[in-house]
Parts: sequence; C-alpha cells; structure tokens
Amino acid sequence: MSVFDRYGLNFDTARFNGADTLSNGASNTLSLIANSTPQFAQWQVSALEAGSPVRTDYFQNPTVNAVNSMISSATLIAANANTIGASTLEVAANNLVIELNAFKSHTNNIAGVSLVSNTAYFPSYDAAFGVGQQSMMILTKTDGAQQNTDAILGSFTSLFIQDILDANTIQLSTYAPLINVSTSNTATICDTVSAYCSNTTNVLSTRRLADWSFYQNSLQVMRDTAFLQQFNAMGGTQTYLVKNLIGTPTLVNNLSANT
Repeated sequence: MSVFDRYGLNFDTARFNGADTLSNGASNTLSLIANSTPQFAQWQVSALEAGSPVRTDYFQNPTVNAVNSMISSATLIAANANTIGASTLEVAANNLVIELNAFKSHTNNIAGVSLVSNTAYFPSYDAAFGVGQQSMMILTKTDGAQQNTDAILGSFTSLFIQDILDANTIQLSTYAPLINVSTSNTATICDTVSAYCSNTTNVLSTRRLADWSFYQNSLQVMRDTAFLQQFNAMGGTQTYLVKNLIGTPTLVNNLSANT
C-alpha cells in the first residue's frame, strides 16, 4: 500500500504511450522543490497510506468530561423538578443543558475535534489559529513588538477554564439528588439550585460568545488591513484612477504625504 494507491487509478498506464513520463530535468526539479519544503515524518506517511485521518486520533477536547458530567446532573435536576412541579427550576436546568451542549460543540470546534464548515463566523482550531498568527503580524506592525500570544489565544479562552468547570461539576452533582420526590424540597432549595443553574449558564455562554466575538473581530481587522494595504503598491493605471478620478481628497493627500 502506498499513498498513490489511495487515488484509485484504474487504467493500464502503458496506454499513456509515454505521455506520463517525466524528463530527467522535470523529475529533478520536482525532487528539488519537494526536498526544499517540510518533509513528512514516517508516521505521517504511514497515516496517509492508511486512509483519511480520524480527527479524534489526534485532537481531544479537554473540557468534555466535565461538560458531560454537568449535562447528566442538569438533566436529572430538570427531570426531578418536573416531577415535583418546580417549573422555574426545570426551565433553568433545561437552559443549562442547552448551553452545555452548545459549549461542548464550541470547544470541540476550537480543540480541533470537529471540522467546522462555516469558519466565516464560527472559530475552528485551524481557522482561529491561522487568523491569530496573521493578527500577530498585523499588531507587530501597528502596535509594536508583541510580548504575548493573546491575539491567538483570545479565540480559545473556553479551553482555559477547567477549574471553573470542575467546581461546577462537583456542585451540580451535589444539587442533583436534593431535587426529588422522596425529600421535603423547600422553595429555598429550588430557588438556590435554579439560581446556580442560571449562573452557570451565563458563565459558559459568556466564554463561548467571547471566543466567537474575538474571532470575528480578528477577521474584521484582517479584512480592514487588506483594504488599506491595497494602496501600498499600486501600479500606474491604478494610481492614476485613484489620484485623478475615484480617490477622495483625504486619500490623495495621504498617498502624497506617504510618497
């Protein structure tokens, strides 16, 4: 098995009548280019030969165990709240389950576990890291030398609250058994657990939406940078159009001053 076998060529190559044969010069040039770019490690070659990589063989979501545990606890709280007729608590617990699933989806995306199709809006590991690296270059040019990688990690903050997730996991697992028909559930208990569910929902939502916002802001700055940089290396025809017809006085003055 080789990587080329994956292409599935089903043809007698002798019928190409030599049209598929590279000249020595072309073969040497191809080898030179290939050898001057990053090489494959043997494990990468073996993986390519075996088939399409499974993302979860390479990436993991560090938050998933805590989130799954909270989903179980919140689901139990909602079910028991329904049984005893605590409607406010039931709504709060169900809203928490909804947010926990959204948070898990988001962290799967930025951890590289899931493949994201709409990277124009939602950050993925690949897209957010790539945009962050470009942001580092932009900021070095505009704001000076960068001393940290906040421009990258700003889209990944949800992966850095494990202590908060663990604390909520423990607390929710403690609350879950309190809401059942066999004990004298008071309004105070229900109100306390309802408030806790709502607060946890807000914490998770804030982090998830902050990651989205940071990523979208990074994309916008990148687009704005590209718009402004188009004026840096204009050809003769473009310069004429801008300076004589379509450029505002402000732009023309800025270009003249820059020249």
